[in-house]
Amino acid sequence: MIKKYSILKYIGTIFFFSFATILSAQQLNMDVRDFDGNMQVYDPAKPSTKNNIKLTYADVEGSAFWDDNWNPAIIYFNNGAKAKINQAKLNLYTDEIHYLNSVGVELVIENQGIIRIVFLNQNNLTQPIASFAKLMNHVSGNGTGYYKVLNAGLFQLILLQKQYVKTSAYDPIQGKSISSFYSKKNYAIYNEGKIIPLEDLNKKSLQAALSNDASTMEFLMKENKSKMKSEKEFTDFLFLFNASKEKSN
Repeated sequence: MIKKYSILKYIGTIFFFSFATILSAQQLNMDVRDFDGNMQVYDPAKPSTKNNIKLTYADVEGSAFWDDNWNPAIIYFNNGAKAKINQAKLNLYTDEIHYLNSVGVELVIENQGIIRIVFLNQNNLTQPIASFAKLMNHVSGNGTGYYKVLNAGLFQLILLQKQYVKTSAYDPIQGKSISSFYSKKNYAIYNEGKIIPLEDLNKKSLQAALSNDASTMEFLMKENKSKMKSEKEFTDFLFLFNASKEKSN
């Protein structure tokens, strides 16, 4: 059983402005060097439960979460405030952040004002293991989504992964229908506040996304012998591409 809590009540005098959906910075920040080890921990003292849950995850095969493990995380807000969570998960089915409070009760944080969440290494809180930025959903054109940020620099590879539930036809042998989670992944390039969709992870899609600098793209493609079909191959290429842009400037 899970309950949503408004973070307004638990981090002092923070005042949230309008519901922010797009980061104003030209690049999506990935580092956590501003992390303060004494940062206030978000943890309501008197948790309760949510009653009207129609679908429990125990009834669904697979996982709704980016990572099934509980990890420490830092949440960033649109007014510059931030808060640390000792044990957090990102729900890609509901686009909500789950966490365990001090007595082990699972709760959900309201999304108001959140622009970014960075998950940290449990053994080294200065080392991020994943960074997610909350942006307008470029696939549906409505609402927001948590995009995984896969590299730093002027041009960044981002991933919008959503979990959905499908239910099979009634199985007379098991005496029930089977529900299961499945994923849809949509990659894009983020540049100066713009999301440029990628049809897939391949050279053709990247060439289309970076068509405004075709000469640099063509030169680096000739130098780069990778097949450009994996996240790492993409981010390795973007490292070179971003370096070339910095050098030319």
